Amino acid sequence: MEKNTLIRYFRQAASILKDSKLRDLKGLEPNLDEIRKAMSLRTNDEATVLVGIMDRQCSNESSDMSDLAEYFDCTSLDIMEYVPSAKWLQEKGYIKAENITEFNFTKMKFKLSSNVFNSVIEGRNVVLGDYDKIKFDQFDFFKTIHNIKEERYNNRIDTPTLISQTLAFEEMHKDLRYVINLKALVHEVEARIIFCEMCYDFQDNKDGDIGGYSGINETLNDIYDRRMEFARVKREFIQGVHALQIAGLAEYRGINIVITDKGLELMYEENASVYIKNRSGLDRFTFVQEIHQIVKDLPGSPSRSDIIGLRKDVIKIEEKNEQLDFIDELSSNVDDVYDRTIFYLICYELINSEEYWLRQLSDISEKKDEMVLRRQFKSCSHELQRTGLVELSTKGGLFDNTSLVLTDKGKKLYLEEDVDLFETVVTDKNIITCDKITEKKLFFSDELERQLNTLKFSLTQGNYEALRERLEKEKLPKGIAVLLYGYPGTGKTESVKQLARLTGRSIMHVDISATKTCWFGESEKLIKKVFDNYRTACERSKVTPILLFNEADGIFAKRKDTNFSSVSQTENAIQNIILEEMENLDGILIATTNLADNLDKAFERRFLFKIKYDKPTVEAKKNIWLSKLPTLDDNTADKLATMFDFSGGEIDNISRKVVMEELIKGEKISNDTLITLCKEEKMGSNGNRKIGYC
Repeated sequence: MEKNTLIRYFRQAASILKDSKLRDLKGLEPNLDEIRKAMSLRTNDEATVLVGIMDRQCSNESSDMSDLAEYFDCTSLDIMEYVPSAKWLQEKGYIKAENITEFNFTKMKFKLSSNVFNSVIEGRNVVLGDYDKIKFDQFDFFKTIHNIKEERYNNRIDTPTLISQTLAFEEMHKDLRYVINLKALVHEVEARIIFCEMCYDFQDNKDGDIGGYSGINETLNDIYDRRMEFARVKREFIQGVHALQIAGLAEYRGINIVITDKGLELMYEENASVYIKNRSGLDRFTFVQEIHQIVKDLPGSPSRSDIIGLRKDVIKIEEKNEQLDFIDELSSNVDDVYDRTIFYLICYELINSEEYWLRQLSDISEKKDEMVLRRQFKSCSHELQRTGLVELSTKGGLFDNTSLVLTDKGKKLYLEEDVDLFETVVTDKNIITCDKITEKKLFFSDELERQLNTLKFSLTQGNYEALRERLEKEKLPKGIAVLLYGYPGTGKTESVKQLARLTGRSIMHVDISATKTCWFGESEKLIKKVFDNYRTACERSKVTPILLFNEADGIFAKRKDTNFSSVSQTENAIQNIILEEMENLDGILIATTNLADNLDKAFERRFLFKIKYDKPTVEAKKNIWLSKLPTLDDNTADKLATMFDFSGGEIDNISRKVVMEELIKGEKISNDTLITLCKEEKMGSNGNRKIGYC
């Protein structure tokens, strides 16, 4: 073809067609024939449409069917005859719509594709490639459905028309993979419209990669013009029986409906992984971080459906990370995923050196459920407390100013080999190592000496291990509990120290006063902590240490009537904890007391050894005098032992006063002065009150 001949045919045809009313078109056929042949068209009607669009495009205008009717100066009905030709030209790629998502074809604004336009201008033969054809994808599809829905929202069409136009548009794009897959999963056209709107909202959301929500009220209100239909569909979502929920494409979250991972796979196809978080194969630290993020994404004051969605999300991420041992072990001990979620959140705060405050329960609870949880934690009856994984840590004067923390057991479950980085340290404050115990000679009666030797023999490491094995074989409790009771100052505490020194054991001393607080439930927690720390000390020690309750009258005493006071209830609760711990003891517990008669019978039967300390005999007292004051002669020591009914602790007091007197006066004291010091040791005329130490 001669250069620029094609454009000349277009120009000549346009001069005849413009304002022609498409009538009396003499001399037009030869030009249209040449255009049809040069551009491989089927009919001259197609050439006519191209001429009109080309002429307007040269003025930089696009054309819909109304624009062409105005160009040809014909009626709208006249131009409708050319719609099939225009659709064919669009399908083949001769023309392209600028507003591709316009659902009404007659309103689509067309221009020649750039390749066709340039070929006409340059007089080249038109060769169409795939790049000239329309590229209509799923995003164009659900945007078009959104545009139809907007017509319904603006009351220009009703719901039945919205449905019929959607069906027609689906038929128009029946080969689109998105349409094929969506129709296979969801048979109800109304549900497909809702899903298309959800897809539109998701991709239109700038934060769509972390999840796009569609407001259920807004979405349904835009689609349904009858309130009963609106209510019916919303009820289906609330009840979890809507077609999109059954198909697994959407979930209901309170005021929103949310696309699931399956929905995103349908929407984005092979590119879905960009928008779906890969929450599988996580380590335990990243796992709890993901749980924290899920909670963080919840709306403030979450609704019941939000919490149900949270449960589902946590179960999903648990299932994707079955390789984590702590999840399996936690699930076997804690059935409710909601309780496990609380445990994960506490773990998150632990690794970030923060605390999980009780008030944070409002992030995952409705108000009434939050109050139930608070009561459970306050009464130490929550599942995480009963399983020994979590405890309360009071920081201030109000219960609200309380945090939930992992116990050592909880830390060991979660942290595994890294537990030593976070575990509670048993400090030197309450540990006495055997190498720090000074050797001291004690003087007892033959019977008491025999019992102590038996105990010493049992606690020697080799014998102790053999005894434990034998008890375990006989299915008997393998812990050894010892009660030393009797008069004050008779050497009970010192006996424990010397036993520890001789058997190479450390002593973990319990400060009984520190286990009693004014906070309800706090004392119980502290006494539990004592035994938790003791178990930790046992695990870390090659030789089992001794757990010493010195002057144990306050917590081993007879239980009180619980109706008496809240203090009685607390003391009884502490005793119940100790009784249970003694029943399951795997170690050595020694308690000393001056008031054996006050001991509760339930405690008495749990002590394997019960050793009574009577007042020392005259011979024993004489030996104590000689050991404390080596400068005494036998006669003076014998006289003092006979004259004064002192315990070893009282003799020790007098010995220290002697040292002070001699230091002040610079000379050895006389026997008369010594007698005076002895008399001053007794308080009161009857000498009944004694001072000293166990």
